[in-house]
Amino acid sequence: MARWRALFFDVQGTLTDFRSSLVDHGLAVLGGRVDRAAWSKVVDDWRRRYRDELNDLASRGRWHSVRSVYRDALVGLPGRPELAPAEIEVLTDGWERLRPWPDVPRGLARLREDHLVAALSNADLAAVVNISRHAGLEWDAVFSAEVFGAYKPDSSVYERALALLRVDPSDALMVASHAYDLDAARAVGMGAAYIRRPLEFGPGGGVEEVPRDRFEFVVDGLGALAEKISAGWRR
Repeated sequence: MARWRALFFDVQGTLTDFRSSLVDHGLAVLGGRVDRAAWSKVVDDWRRRYRDELNDLASRGRWHSVRSVYRDALVGLPGRPELAPAEIEVLTDGWERLRPWPDVPRGLARLREDHLVAALSNADLAAVVNISRHAGLEWDAVFSAEVFGAYKPDSSVYERALALLRVDPSDALMVASHAYDLDAARAVGMGAAYIRRPLEFGPGGGVEEVPRDRFEFVVDGLGALAEKISAGWRR
């Protein structure tokens, strides 16, 4: 059976554990000024506010640097500790120093043996590069919302990434832990692989329920995805 020629990956949440990374980064920056429980709540609120602001920009067809969205979301966050401007910047740097989920470095390397692998992220290009270096992620190509002036799930993001790699949608697989991302990829003709990340939003943070038959693949990590693909499973 034919192989998928190219795999496109969401990065934050799908490949990297942003929540625990940001919690640990903030505790290192702020020291004894906050405890883990209090800062964990700040991180959860920060992520929700950032996501709301990004959704608002996307709904209006506008693009801003995602770093500025992170920073502004933290600046305007109710209930956060008092922070100096320099601390705001250093804490925002944490979004570019994310740890990979345990299955990711080896699984991504295995998938890259037989397929083009490309990052396709809403984060800024420099951020994706920095995350990838920090987390040990190796790519054939890196695409970001900054390149296209639009955020996923806008169809132009997927279509233009495919065009730049000269890959037909039917030969490409989008890999993400967020159903909205995969639904948008499928709308332009791509395949979809859902990676379960039950701790993406932390213990008790809620888990997206995705039936096994919703997408071509619904698996628990990149190793499992590589096994299914190598076994020749394809639509």
